[in-house]
Amino acid sequence: MQADSVGGIAPAVLVSLRPGEKVLAAHGLMLYKEHQVQVHRRTMKSLGVSRSHLMGMHALGDSEESYFFAEFEGPGHVSFSRDKGGEIRVMQLAPGQTIRLRDGHLICFDETVRYFPMVLAQYPAPYPDANGQRPVTYLFADELTGPGTIVYQSYGNILSFDLKPGEAMRTSVVGLLASANTVQLRVDWLASPTMSSTGSVPVPVLDLSGPGTVLVHSGE
Repeated sequence: MQADSVGGIAPAVLVSLRPGEKVLAAHGLMLYKEHQVQVHRRTMKSLGVSRSHLMGMHALGDSEESYFFAEFEGPGHVSFSRDKGGEIRVMQLAPGQTIRLRDGHLICFDETVRYFPMVLAQYPAPYPDANGQRPVTYLFADELTGPGTIVYQSYGNILSFDLKPGEAMRTSVVGLLASANTVQLRVDWLASPTMSSTGSVPVPVLDLSGPGTVLVHSGE
């Protein structure tokens, strides 16, 4: 498939499909399609994602995942948008290449890409709540493995880093957009000054080490 970013303030992606080519996207992202483009429902099960895995993701609070994608089959053109500002990028994945994209940013991918929703990281709150519990925050991601084309959108602008083996970097939790599956990720804490009586509140950050690509974005 051929995918191109179009528009400015709230960009969209225009996908050109040859006869028999297919692209998958979450329902609700389509802006328009040509009448000859056929639309089907593609279940997660057909992509190798079990219902029990999806139910487990939902139980952890992942509201992004559905039980199916919309599948569009060419020939013709179809356009998608997440209706927000931020760069749209088209990425070609080589056979076996895997990227883990934070949930809420995937726009579409072609049928040759292997898709799997996952928990990228998790961490408990620094202090107990009123019930004496430390609620856990989960960072969800879409794991995508080539060969094939994926399209995603950031908040704001995207910075890309290629980490060598052992090379490390740190980013905020909201700043991380994606990382290769070869990148190791660890949650750490920083003390942030506040106006509260406690004086400071720990803030979670992400420490990443190579090898592999890391993508961060500038807004939220």
